[in-house]
Amino acid sequence: MKLSEKILSLRKARNMSQEELADKLGVSRQAVSRWEVGAALPDASNILQLSKLFGVSADYLLNDDYKGDAPAPAKSKAVSSIAGTLVKKMISLCVAGFGFLGNFVIYVISRFVVVSIPYKKYDYATDSYWYTWGDGYSYRYFIEEYHLELLTVMFFAMLIIGLFIAFVPKDRFMAFIGKIKEFVRQHLQKTKQNKANSRLP
Repeated sequence: MKLSEKILSLRKARNMSQEELADKLGVSRQAVSRWEVGAALPDASNILQLSKLFGVSADYLLNDDYKGDAPAPAKSKAVSSIAGTLVKKMISLCVAGFGFLGNFVIYVISRFVVVSIPYKKYDYATDSYWYTWGDGYSYRYFIEEYHLELLTVMFFAMLIIGLFIAFVPKDRFMAFIGKIKEFVRQHLQKTKQNKANSRLP
């Protein structure tokens, strides 16, 4: 089997269009089309990219008489990649679910436990507001009275981070982390510069 036939076969086996393959390799669709009809040959870097993408060796692609069974490793890599993604998503959703459940339990308990709540009242005689305390049911004041702020924040963080990891693509997640790092770096640099300027006479 020739290189052109192998590229065509491997691409179709993975249900990829010429445009999708071209995007992954950073080349034009026309280049992929020329490779598949045998009008042109991919260069060495593209051969390496094709071998990694399809999970085959460069020998398999370049040697017309190669007898090895090439597609099998790629399929197992694809399956393991999908399985890994599903496991990661399930773990993330479990973390998010635990965070939601924790806050929900705190909320339900706050509906049954009486706590002191400040009430704002208006005095028409003095045209001013004043506060008085009374008993009632409140999520916010239940958390404050029993010092559950840290636990509540932890549950909210688990919910948000779990959903973020489960539904935000990895490249966007890494870009978001990169922006946070850049923001922190710039803030620290400005703080350092301000301190240096404040020392000047």
